[in-house]
Parts: sequence; structure tokens; C-alpha cells
Amino acid sequence: MTHASLLRLRCSITTALADGASASDVMLLDRPESETYQRFLVPEDRRDYAAAHALLRRTLTTLEPSRSPQEWAFARTVHGKPYVCEDSGSPLRFSLTHTRGYVACAVSREADVGIDAECRSHINDLDRLLAGVCSKEEEAQVLAAPASARTALFLDLWALKEAYVKARGTGLDANLAKIGFDLRAPGTIVASFTPDGARAWWFGLFRPSAESRVALARACASGSEPMLDAAIVGCDGLATAMEPVRASGPFRLAASDSEP
Repeated sequence: MTHASLLRLRCSITTALADGASASDVMLLDRPESETYQRFLVPEDRRDYAAAHALLRRTLTTLEPSRSPQEWAFARTVHGKPYVCEDSGSPLRFSLTHTRGYVACAVSREADVGIDAECRSHINDLDRLLAGVCSKEEEAQVLAAPASARTALFLDLWALKEAYVKARGTGLDANLAKIGFDLRAPGTIVASFTPDGARAWWFGLFRPSAESRVALARACASGSEPMLDAAIVGCDGLATAMEPVRASGPFRLAASDSEP
């Protein structure tokens, strides 16, 4: 018998953010985050950093409304993976990501989770990236696709690999070519490697836009499947539900107006 555990994903496209929205995001940052924010030299990078961390804080609060977005405090493991401070007593696990123009976060109850966003505009030498990121089997998958579809398929693979590495949080210099996925069957994700330890993993792949990819990796106990609540948050703060275009196994969709 399976049971469902909430997995909440929020994504935002930041290219249309007004200065006022960015100012509101910056106000939610704590001192270490503010110091990091100030170190970004490119305005778009500062915008995306603030948007990602503010989005995470607001998403955590939707799961624990007794705490305001400003009140969340974070620490890091010895390998650098951020987590909610243990003295808070919260079981929430999270991951966040930002790439130029796109930010996203994932929050899960008591399960390791990783998220990664990639953008098509960053691919300027597909052949070189294939050799450095993909296994021989994955490279064959990409090259067997029509030329017009190869960059999109590579983005799918790359985002999945990075999400898994972030979920593990070991801080190791991962050899991405050893973390392989088979995406030949429509709508599916098959891990063609042995995941870390005895844990099972659930993978999901989303396409918030034609240019972007967001991948999720979540550790699962036996008999567990995610209750998925995924949405794009607009500049007006309203969320529009989205579903994965690929998944590695069963999942349930959370009601859009339900609270965990």
C-alpha cells in the first residue's frame, strides 16, 4: 500500500520583474543572504538571487503559516547543503535554484530533495557539453534525436543530473557522466544508474517555458509516492498549476486549494 507525502515546487520567470518586486524580495533576505546579494555585479544576477531566496521563504511559510517569510533561519552542512536550522523543530527539507531569468524551489516533508533549472540560451557548444556531461548511452540518445530536438533533450538530461546531485548534498565533485537517464520512452524517466544507497528516488521534469527546464529529485521510502503541488508564480503573486512532462514513477496531484 502506498502513501503520499507532499512535494511542493514553485517556479518564477524573473525577466518581467519590476524594480518594486525586486525590492520586496530583498527585504525578506537575512544578513548573510543580503551580503551575498550585494556581491553580484550583474543586476540580473542580483535580481534572480533575491527572487529565488524570497520565493523559498514564501513557499516555506505556505507550509508552516505560523512563521513569517522573514523568520526562517538556515544553516549549511559540512558539504555546503543549506537546511532549515534544527532549533526550529521543522521537518521541512528544501532545495532552490536560479539561472538567468528563472528561479525555482522545492520543499518536501522529511525527505531529501534537489531541484535544478537550466536555460536553453546557455547552450552554445552542444558537442562539448555532451562529451563532458553525458554517458555514452545518453550521448547516443541525443544524437539519435532529430537535430532540432537535440538541445532540448540534452537540457532534460543535464537538469536531472544536477537535481540528483543537489538532493544527495554530499558536496562531492560528481562525475555527471556516471549519473545516467534513459528518456527514450515518451513521458518517462528511467535512471540507468544505481542511485546512492538503498533509497529509492522519484524524478520529475518540468518545462515552465520552451526555453527552460526544471528537474526534481526526491528520496522516497518504500511504498511512498509524492503528492505533487507544482506551480508557476507570476509577477502578480498568483500561482498557475503545472504538471511534469516526464516522471519516473507514480505521483498524486495535490488539490490547488488544499493545505498540507
